[in-house]
Amino acid sequence: MPSTAGINGQSPDVAGVLERLRLAEAKLARRREQQTGMNETDRAAMRYLLERVDTEEVTPSMIVKALHLSPASGTALIDRLVARGLVVVEGHPHDRRKKIVQPFDRNIDPDHLDPLTMKLRSLASGLPASDARVVASFLEDVLAMVSETALPTS
Repeated sequence: MPSTAGINGQSPDVAGVLERLRLAEAKLARRREQQTGMNETDRAAMRYLLERVDTEEVTPSMIVKALHLSPASGTALIDRLVARGLVVVEGHPHDRRKKIVQPFDRNIDPDHLDPLTMKLRSLASGLPASDARVVASFLEDVLAMVSETALPTS
């Protein structure tokens, strides 16, 4: 693993590390989609569902909110997961206006779908609290910037 420290005690090249991270993440996303047929949003939705299915009734709107999707994107996502046989959508037992999303197979291990998430959680849990606050704050700023940046139109 390349060192993030600069030469002669200089500050680490954080921007360079971020760029390498973005490139590695894009490469990983392409490779995982080719291998599984599931994109990152599909995988995130399945992880969300599998982590909650035994403790709460998961509705499409909960998935949409958790993944920060538009209602139309959420509908397309649920439709893809249904078409692939990964989830079933049923009527809510107490509210006819709502639907419940359930995994077709409750035995799917969310870590098998996305092993990187658990590795990253483990890595993050090893940070001292003061470092974790600094890193989390920085990553929140990066996330906001990525979320707000519009690509130029041609």
